[in-house]
Amino acid sequence: MRAWPLHVVFSTILLGSLAGKERAIDVLEADDATLQTAAARIGQLQGLDFREYAKVAGNLPVVVFEAPGCSEPVLVVAHMFFEEEPVMHVARDRGNIVRYVYIDRVWDKPDRLARLVERMKYAALASFGLTPYVPWGHLLLVASPPRCEVAAAIDWRNMWNRDYIATVRADPEATASLRPNNNARR
Repeated sequence: MRAWPLHVVFSTILLGSLAGKERAIDVLEADDATLQTAAARIGQLQGLDFREYAKVAGNLPVVVFEAPGCSEPVLVVAHMFFEEEPVMHVARDRGNIVRYVYIDRVWDKPDRLARLVERMKYAALASFGLTPYVPWGHLLLVASPPRCEVAAAIDWRNMWNRDYIATVRADPEATASLRPNNNARR
């Protein structure tokens, strides 16, 4: 067997991984404000009414929504790590249902191994440019009241979409357009 086909294959792999890494680097610099704005936009586009940006359990930033047909507000933590999970017992103590979202997977309780496997899968796909998602380490935590189907049906994948996050970060009007809904229940 000739060596040149193997050289072509390995060169393609090397170039693909470098290109994938280069595309992921600039998005990884997204700050908490960008991620909160992205979460607010995604929620609004899918039927939630943005209410406010707030802090819970000390200093954890959340996006607060009103959801049609739901008795309580929906809380979304846009940049959550497993180490911060104990502070969200406040939501469970209020009777809310807590979901952990990572790209296209949703868990009812933190599952480090499953999240690691998903992250590895998307890292491999991203290295070849086969996915629009950036496999960064944060989770999305969604706390909603029981029987709040609207909140459970939201598709949050754009929180990891490199193009969507870049668009939100580049749009200076993004935050200004997100005003609390004055008709929302308090």
